[in-house]
Amino acid sequence: MDKTIFLDGAVGSELILKGENLPPHIWSADINLTNPNLLLNIHREYIQAGSDYITTNTFRSTPRAYKKTGLSGFESKRMAKESMEAAVCIAKEAALEKTKVLGSIAPLEDCYCPELFPGELPARREFDVIAGWFENLDIDGYILETMNSLTETEICLDSIEGTSRPIWVSFNLLDSCRIQSGENLVDAISMANNYNIDCILLNCNSLERTRGALEIISERCSKWGIYPNLGIGEPSPDGVITEYSPDQEFISLCKAAVDLGASVVGGCCGTSPRHIKLIVEKLNI
Repeated sequence: MDKTIFLDGAVGSELILKGENLPPHIWSADINLTNPNLLLNIHREYIQAGSDYITTNTFRSTPRAYKKTGLSGFESKRMAKESMEAAVCIAKEAALEKTKVLGSIAPLEDCYCPELFPGELPARREFDVIAGWFENLDIDGYILETMNSLTETEICLDSIEGTSRPIWVSFNLLDSCRIQSGENLVDAISMANNYNIDCILLNCNSLERTRGALEIISERCSKWGIYPNLGIGEPSPDGVITEYSPDQEFISLCKAAVDLGASVVGGCCGTSPRHIKLIVEKLNI
């Protein structure tokens, strides 16, 4: 088996633990411009823990998110672009030559509420803008994170299909057999396999929900991975976690995934550099 690839862990919940108040709508994107050194240090901590890939803090660096803060259309685009450019520069500064940087793209609205999808035409316009910005920046690949419906995932993939960079796609689950929209995980994987995808993942799902989906994804993907949420219960849109799954359960899940053929493991909300170090030490033997 090839060496396991280790992704990083959460940024948003790390910022919260370090005392940052994340504003509504733009959430962790605010830190790209207001406290870049803190973000730089978080990236470096993940790299020191053993991450082979880190993700840009661009989950909410979008015109739609910034417009919700009260900015005009022009100003929201300007601020979103500045935030994205800063996030990529910070990640690349942390990565130097040994770690790869993935440009993170998320659903346009709340990841856990696919019913808020703005519609096909607005989504195409907005993802085209985001993809155009990323293509002019120094990233090593794309990661579409917490994708919650087939339609929005396909639209986003269409926007970046012409890229020469690797593309990873990660789905958020309603239960172990369905993505958040209620559509079957099998159908989501089949759709993604119609594109030039390098890796299919599951992210921001509880340990139990992720474990239940391992058989489905392992049987249908040549390269796949997981980076679960450590919170117990349904994830919170604001990233606040009050009850955490035990470290040993996280390690056990990652080991089970690797034993089934997972190429990539990491963490989502609630995980820290300490958690990445734990799985690196336990799995990279």
